[in-house]
Amino acid sequence: MKEKKETSPLYFFLGITLIIAYQGILPIIYFKIFKEWATSPNFWLSNLTYVGYYLLVVLGLILMFHKSLKKEWKNFFKNRKNYSKLSMKTWAKGFGLTILANLIVLMITGGAISGNEAQNREVLKILPLYAGVIMCFIGPFIEELVFRKSFKKAFKNKYLFAIITSLIFASLHVINSFDPLTIESFMANWKQIFFLLPYSTLAFFFALSYYETDNIFVSTLAHCFHNTLTLLIIIISGMVGL
Repeated sequence: MKEKKETSPLYFFLGITLIIAYQGILPIIYFKIFKEWATSPNFWLSNLTYVGYYLLVVLGLILMFHKSLKKEWKNFFKNRKNYSKLSMKTWAKGFGLTILANLIVLMITGGAISGNEAQNREVLKILPLYAGVIMCFIGPFIEELVFRKSFKKAFKNKYLFAIITSLIFASLHVINSFDPLTIESFMANWKQIFFLLPYSTLAFFFALSYYETDNIFVSTLAHCFHNTLTLLIIIISGMVGL
């Protein structure tokens, strides 16, 4: 007999609360305290200060979800071959459709890149150590916990879960393009809205793989792989002057 899954709308508010804390309240507090270190001309001090924020976040999330994470990690390690194959299949499906989505957006926007990608490129130049560690490893794990795991018990239907969480995920990535968050900024960068399509496409497949396996490490592996590949493309394109 299939185990009945516990669901409650309250978990939706848990997810929203974590997002606000992760991307709003906590960084303001942290970087106010460590402002001098974060802006230091010393390479190691500035990079490690930024990495430190994400280490604190991931530690807090691990403590919050430690029971289920321990269970899921044991399950993932035990079935690592099958889960790894599933993870890569998930990424391949999502990546293929994301390329198509990006081509559509490129035609609409006239070849513009997303504000989030532009920001990542700039951070990579200024804080390369921080960008590499966060983009490839810690960042994907945090995002899978915040944007996927925290919301899962709020939905009974996997497709509704995947659609809603992928749109939330995409929206938070696109909103970076509107800085400052004003009407003037929105009017000047309104085409960035179209990037909701590629960001939500890939996120949809990540969410679906997590819901179906009930193992956050399946979607995390796909997310890490995608971000690492993206980072390599950015570095190589910069080297060849693309």
